[in-house]
Amino acid sequence: MIARILVAVGVTAAAVGFAFLGISTSTYEVHQDARDLSYLLMAGGVVAAVVGGFWYRSSEGH
Repeated sequence: MIARILVAVGVTAAAVGFAFLGISTSTYEVHQDARDLSYLLMAGGVVAAVVGGFWYRSSEGH
């Protein structure tokens, strides 16, 4: 159960980070803090999704 939630939250965080990167860099002046936050969201989301995916696959047969 927690593994599926981790995958869902991770994929959502990565997608939000990607969209936020586009928002923060689309203006004339790039907002450094927003750009850094978007990188953090993307990286954290991908890690959470991968960990949750492996966790789900390893416990699927039991």
